[in-house]
Parts: sequence; C-alpha cells; structure tokens
Amino acid sequence: MSTPTLKQIRFFVAAVDWGSLSRAAAHLNVAQPALSQQIAQLEAGLRNALLSRTARGVVPTEAGQRFYRHARTILRQVDGAVADLTGPGPVIGRVAIGLPTSVATILAHPLLGTILRDYPGIRPELFESLSGYLHELIAQRRLELALLYRDRSGPGLTVQPILREELFLVTKAGAASPATITMREVADLPLVMPSPTHTLRTMVEAAFAREGLSLTVIADVDSLPTMRKIAASGLAAAILPISGLSGIDDAARPAMIRIVEPTITRPLALCYAADQPLAGPAALVADLMVAEVRRLVESGAWGNAILLEP
Repeated sequence: MSTPTLKQIRFFVAAVDWGSLSRAAAHLNVAQPALSQQIAQLEAGLRNALLSRTARGVVPTEAGQRFYRHARTILRQVDGAVADLTGPGPVIGRVAIGLPTSVATILAHPLLGTILRDYPGIRPELFESLSGYLHELIAQRRLELALLYRDRSGPGLTVQPILREELFLVTKAGAASPATITMREVADLPLVMPSPTHTLRTMVEAAFAREGLSLTVIADVDSLPTMRKIAASGLAAAILPISGLSGIDDAARPAMIRIVEPTITRPLALCYAADQPLAGPAALVADLMVAEVRRLVESGAWGNAILLEP
C-alpha cells in the first residue's frame, strides 16, 4: 500500500465535491484523463475502489466516503499550515456552507454578496437543503459549517446558538384574517407540513404534544415554495417562520397569523464538526454568517427573531 500524494487527495476531493470527473477537471484546470489517472493511482495504492462511476457522474463508495472525511481534514490542515507560515495575506480557500431553505431565502444573497465582494480569494459552496440532511453532510465532512435548527451540541457536533424565531400560521390572505390564533384552533385546521424527518415538523409536533394536541396534516411537502403556494391558495395552511416568506411579492403574500396559547419558537445555530474546529477561510465565513444574521435581525428584516447572547 503506497502513501497518497497531496495531488491525488485534492483530485479525489474535487471529484466527490463536483460529482463529475469532467466538472472536477474543469474546476482544477487539468485534463480529465490526467485527473482520472491520479484517482486510479490513488485507488490502486489504497487497494480500494473510492468512486463508483454512473451515467450521471461519480459517487463515493463506502470506502470512498470514509477516505473523503480524512481527505477533507488533511487538506484543511495543509491550507492552515501554509497560511500560518506565510503570514497575513489574502484569505484563500473553498468553504462549503449549508443553509436550510427558509434561511437561504433571506440570508444567502447578502452573505454571498459580502464574501464575493470583500474576499475574492474565498470560493463559497452553498448547499441548500433540509436541516437534517445538512447535519448529515457535516458528519460526512461535505460541509465545513451550517446553520441548523438546534440549541445544544450533540455527538460530533458543536452548536453555537444565534437566534430564536417565532412560528406563524400561514394561510390565504383575507380582510378578515385575525391577528392571533390559538394552538388549539390550529390543531383543527388542515395543514401541509414537511415530512416527519424534517426538524420543523418534529419541533412543531412536539410543541402540540406538550399541550395534548396533534396536527391535522393532509400532505407532507418537503418544498418551501410549494408549501407557500398551497397556503396562499387556501387549500391548506402551513406553519412557518417569517423568514420563510422572504422575497415574496406583496400581491402573492399569504397571511401570517401569530400562534398563541402558547407561542411556538425554534432556535437557529451555527454548527460544525466537533473534532474539526473552524480555522482559516471557514472561520472567517462563520464570522461573516453570524454578523449578517445579526444585522438582518437588528434591522428588522428577520421579523420576530430574537438574538441570543454569544
């Protein structure tokens, strides 16, 4: 078994990140045959197939997933060592960021704008998905950091709470829409909610269960835009934070009714792998994320959110 070279490791990580040998080669500015040869030599040296070739590209095998986690760590440490020896200078590197869809609607554009304008040496990779899936990507080392709906650290995950936001009933707009609605009244309404594996769903169900109530869910919908359209049409209601309606034109905006007796809130936190402290470009991007979230809350753009003490 031979020791992998740094080039082989970089080429393999790029192939996994891009899901395609051709796209990885284009990103690295190398010929695809050269990239394929380096990965083949890596697999031969490790005596394991690391990538599975499919009609749509490449995916890591089980062995490839294990090696990928180590490879990401190695590259991060090498980049950190170079930065430590070369001293202050432009921040350069790739940073994989995860945002839940409801957060991405309000945060993604200003965050990427700041990174691209002020730190051109950083190449952000934005993943928008369900909170639970983003947690898995952190565990697999596909993401350096993410914003997740959690309020405490868990096995393998460091959690730094940033804010707590209130959830509202989202329904068809009308002149007679009340300002508030009780949780007991909400329990009788037909709802569209994310699937049971989604953090929002489990959090809301737990809140209702504490009051001895259950939800009347008529459809599981893992799409924020679809949930918003269904709620706006009056076909069924949804339960979302104000941030989930960011970017909607006033004419298409559904009504948002405050749920009371009791209210429902959820936390949002900066999260990353517990055994991989943030450093270099990832640490900088983490600071930018937190600063941008705080700016949005303080300006009133992130309605009904309350900042938590660092």
